[in-house]
Amino acid sequence: MTNAELDQLAINTIRTLSIDAVQQAKSGHPGTPMALAPLVYTIWNRVMNFDPQDPIWPNRDRFVLSNGHASMLLWSILHLTGVQAVNADYELVGHPSVTLDDIRRFRQLDSKAPGHPEYHWVSGVETTTGPLGQGVATSVGMAIAQRWLASRYNKNGYEIFDYNIYAVCGDGCMMEGISSEAASLAGHLELDSLCWIWDNNHITIEGNTSITFTEDVAARFLAYGWNVLRVGDANDVDRIEHALRVFQQTKRRPTSCSTATSDTGRRTSKTRQRHTVNHWAMKKFV
Repeated sequence: MTNAELDQLAINTIRTLSIDAVQQAKSGHPGTPMALAPLVYTIWNRVMNFDPQDPIWPNRDRFVLSNGHASMLLWSILHLTGVQAVNADYELVGHPSVTLDDIRRFRQLDSKAPGHPEYHWVSGVETTTGPLGQGVATSVGMAIAQRWLASRYNKNGYEIFDYNIYAVCGDGCMMEGISSEAASLAGHLELDSLCWIWDNNHITIEGNTSITFTEDVAARFLAYGWNVLRVGDANDVDRIEHALRVFQQTKRRPTSCSTATSDTGRRTSKTRQRHTVNHWAMKKFV
């Protein structure tokens, strides 16, 4: 098996694990995990500095899934990477954070695979997300914390804190006022440890974004003082990796990277049906 074939197998495993869990629960959001599987695979497998055996290592890179309704994407990656569980006292407890049985009980009471990521409930979740814009706004706070820790503890030749923050978001996050305010602050503070990856698929629960959201987002972020990148093919892991390496080399500016995806729901409907389980689409892709 070639490296490219292995990459594709891993991506398809994330996709099928996610859609099977949604199908089992008879609720959830299959489209976004399917569309963003290559992106999240690239972040976790090629780019992030993260140790699954020590998920509370202080200098770990942070991953935030701001579009938290796509939580199965995160549960799949935490399970497949073998991230270990940590208790409330921040002690390793000797078992995986998310097991296959947890995923079988996706969106069920007391499951470690809830409908939205919950901090302190599941190890590997850096912050609770769900309300759109909340995750990206919190990621700005994380970048501010990184800046303070670096200024307080880093010395010449001893870079103790140099971690990055990767926040994945959707059109809904970009439409929220809180994300605009947070992005403006991040640009003002020149938070170069921060990268937002925007799933620019032109769809919301009400329908196409053309109904209410037609602004030039890239121009807005340029005005905020961000470095603005775009990956035209969200399935091209090499181009995704290249864009994220550009982010890592960018100084004194946060980075916004948009990707163009089309997901299961949009192939079958441009209405709120995208945000529910589409049994026809499930059977087609399984």
